[in-house]
Amino acid sequence: MNVNEFKPNKKEMMAWIKQYTRWPHRMTGTPEGKASAEFTADTFRQLGLSEVEIEPVPSVCYETLECEINIDGRTIECHLANGTNRISELGKKDTKVDDADVVYLGKGMEEDFENVDVTGKIVICDCYFKSHSHKEYMKFFQDAKVYDPHNKLDKKVNIYNIFSPNDWPFNYLRAKEKGAAAFVGILQNYMDCHYLHEDYSDIIDVNGYMSIPSLWISRKDGEEIKKNADSSMIGSVHVVTEYSQKNALNVKGIVKGKSNDILLIHSHHDATCKGGVQDASGMSVVFALAKYFAALPKSERKTNIMFLSTDSHYTDYEGHVGFIDKCGANGEKIIMDLAVEHIGKAMELDENNDMILYDESETRQIYVSNIPGLLEAVYELVKKYDLEKIMLLPVEQRKEGEYKSGDVNSDAYDFHVRGIPVVSLIAAPMYIYHNSDDEDKVHEASLEPVAMMFIQLVSKVWDILKP
Repeated sequence: MNVNEFKPNKKEMMAWIKQYTRWPHRMTGTPEGKASAEFTADTFRQLGLSEVEIEPVPSVCYETLECEINIDGRTIECHLANGTNRISELGKKDTKVDDADVVYLGKGMEEDFENVDVTGKIVICDCYFKSHSHKEYMKFFQDAKVYDPHNKLDKKVNIYNIFSPNDWPFNYLRAKEKGAAAFVGILQNYMDCHYLHEDYSDIIDVNGYMSIPSLWISRKDGEEIKKNADSSMIGSVHVVTEYSQKNALNVKGIVKGKSNDILLIHSHHDATCKGGVQDASGMSVVFALAKYFAALPKSERKTNIMFLSTDSHYTDYEGHVGFIDKCGANGEKIIMDLAVEHIGKAMELDENNDMILYDESETRQIYVSNIPGLLEAVYELVKKYDLEKIMLLPVEQRKEGEYKSGDVNSDAYDFHVRGIPVVSLIAAPMYIYHNSDDEDKVHEASLEPVAMMFIQLVSKVWDILKP
C-alpha cells in the first residue's frame, strides 16, 4: 500500500469545509445541526471507519424566537446576548417592554448607577473588551514554549479578548439588580456589527438566571442613540426565548488496533453561523486523519483510534460530558485526547472596527498535558512542519472542578478535568463568534501541515505512553 495516496490533501480538506458551510448555522438541536451530524457520520463511513454511530445526549438548547428593539420610532438591528431573557431551566419567556424610558449610563460602572432610578427602564451602556496580547496569556503556564521563528508574536496588533468578561456582564447585572426592564450593550471595540455569540454565564456567578434580555447593537447605531442621551428617549423591546430539552448529537467511528485502549482524535461540528473556522476547519483535520489511519494495516496501529465530533459547544458541553460518561460505563479506556480547532487566518481591527484579514495563521495555542517527553515531542513536530506563531502550554492533570487560569481553554476541557491526557490545538480569532466566519477565513496553507503534525504525533504518543 502506498500511504502517500492517503496523506492529507488541502483541496480535499477545503471541500469538506465547504460542505459544512452550506448551512447558515449548525446549532445543537436544530435541523441544521442534525444534517451536519449526518454528514459527519456519512463521511466517517466513506473514509473507512467502523462502528460509526450518532449518539444522542440530552441537552438543554435555546432558541431566540423574537428579538426587536425600537428607540424613538427607529428599529435597530440587534442580537440577543446568550443566556439572557431566561428564568428557568426549561420553558419560554416572552418579554415585552412598551414605551419605556431609555437611559444611557456610560460603561455602566457602579458609580454610573448612583442616584439613577432605572426601574422599568431600558438601560444602554458602552461595552468594551480588553486589549489582548497573546504572549501575556503565557504567564499563566509554567515552562511554556514558543515557536515563532519570525518574531510575529512581538508585533502589536489591534485585537481584543472577546472570550473573557470586562464591562459586560457586570453592567448588565447591575441593571438587572436595580430593576431595569431590559439592557442594551453597544459593542464599542468589536467588528462594527451587532452579531456576537459569546456567553460568559458559565464562568461568572450571576446569582440565578439572567432574567432580563440583553441586546447587542453596533457601535454605529449606539453612537446615534447617544446623541440624544441628554434628552428623553422612549423605547420598546420584544424578546421571546425558549429553552427546551433536545439532543446533542455526537458522532463517532473507530479503526481497530492491536490494543483495545483508545486514542481519541476529535473536534466539533456545531456552529452558531457558517463556521468555516469554527469548526469546519478542525473537522477537516479529523477527516484527514481518519482517512490516513483507516488505510494503515491494523498491525501498524498500536491501539484503537476513535474519531469523534462533538455537538454541545453552546449548550454547556452536555454532549461532551455524556460521551465521557458513556465511555466510562462501557469500560472503554481513553489514553489521550488529541483535539484540533480553528485553522484560521490572522486578523485585527482598523480604526473603524473593520476587519483586516491577513494571509497567515492566527496565533495558536497547544495545551499539552504534563507527561514526561510529551511537550518536547509536540515541540519538535511543530518545528518540523514550521507551524509558526504557536505557544505550547503545559497543563497539570487535575480533578474536575471550576475553570481556573492556566487551565485548558478548548474543546478538550472536559477530557482534561476527567484525568484524560490531552494535546489540544486551538486559535481564537475575534471572528469565530461572528457571522463572517465562512470558508474564506480558513488558513488553507496550515491545513496539511497541521494534519501531518497530528499524524506523526500519534506514533509519538504510542511511544511515550506504551499502551
